[in-house]
Amino acid sequence: METSSSTSITSGKFEQREEKRRSLFSRTWREFIPKVFEDVPQYYRSGNIVASLGLWELWVWQFVRTIDLRPGYQALDVCAGTNDVGIRLLQKQADISVTAIDRSKEMQEEGQHRAAKYHVKIKSVIQDVHTLPFPDNSFDVITLQAASRHLQLDRVLPEILRVLKPGGHFYHCDMLKPSTRIVEWFYLRFLRVSVALTALVFGSTEASRSCGEYFKDAIENFYTPEELSEVFRLIGFANVRCRKSIWGGMVGFHNSQKSG
Repeated sequence: METSSSTSITSGKFEQREEKRRSLFSRTWREFIPKVFEDVPQYYRSGNIVASLGLWELWVWQFVRTIDLRPGYQALDVCAGTNDVGIRLLQKQADISVTAIDRSKEMQEEGQHRAAKYHVKIKSVIQDVHTLPFPDNSFDVITLQAASRHLQLDRVLPEILRVLKPGGHFYHCDMLKPSTRIVEWFYLRFLRVSVALTALVFGSTEASRSCGEYFKDAIENFYTPEELSEVFRLIGFANVRCRKSIWGGMVGFHNSQKSG
């Protein structure tokens, strides 16, 4: 389903929402999330499959399916993790160049092992994604999947727009705040249980277990698919489109461009 309706997210409200997210989660982002991603690389994919009751693979497949690739494209995968998206992009279109950026060297080490397993080459950059170490207008395609809840959007989105080539596409997919309140109520409670169950099944460290409540709170204080579309427009992206999953938009697939 395409979303095009306007929302009430103004520049001022966007700034207020981001300041609130920083006040709530800055310590978690700074101290605990890096420790979580030291713990999870080897079971990150399987853990997500368990936590989503098997839907994770469907969401990633749906996301990659939306991405238009041409021979020679330069692609950047932001918060690339274990290179799941980058590998699939190269399997979809072998004649492209993929750069992965992530601040977790442990996740990228696992990602490079996975890339070698699938016989594809992905350039790895270890750095905080809020400042992208690339020149303006560098990439034809930029992807960001399952990470924006943990980021300061007022910092990272302008950077993504800066390094995207004119006419290039930015593809985004994440778990979002459902548009329907009753779905949100059930969803947040499901998240609390599923994260705890996954931590138990995979023997997660204390740092990972301690973030269980955070994952619920991060969604509760995030954006609905419609609100996120408006955020992209505020930043300066053009031709913003959103396709929501079922269940009130628990997952949203956004596609936008940099004006030519």
